[in-house]
Amino acid sequence: MFEKIEWKESYNIDVPTIDSQHQQLVLIANQLYDLAHEDTESYKRGIDAALKKLVDYTDYHLKFEEDFLRAKGYPQIEFHKMQHDQFISQINGQVKKLTDPHQQDGLVLYDYLLKWLLNHIAKSDKAWSLHVLSK
Repeated sequence: MFEKIEWKESYNIDVPTIDSQHQQLVLIANQLYDLAHEDTESYKRGIDAALKKLVDYTDYHLKFEEDFLRAKGYPQIEFHKMQHDQFISQINGQVKKLTDPHQQDGLVLYDYLLKWLLNHIAKSDKAWSLHVLSK
């Protein structure tokens, strides 16, 4: 049901700093995936640190991207920020459910995170990158 995702060059949007951050998000998410496939005790010991790393880096990346788009004068920045805000709200809600950690819950979060991220990159981020790179 849940499959580990590896970064592909086709995910790049040709903005190296952002591509690197997207790759880092996938690596952090994959750490969650790997942790969810360890024994129960290892999962329970490591889940809090893994979630903190995921939430902190996601927050850092989204703010960086929004600042980048503002600096470039991207006209759809408010809509793009709204997408980010909705995503953060969803992630925070799912993280709160993991207070009594079960590995399946970690995999559900992983699945949601990667599906959203890859879809967002393929559609919204590619759209703004075309706008930014055309200037």
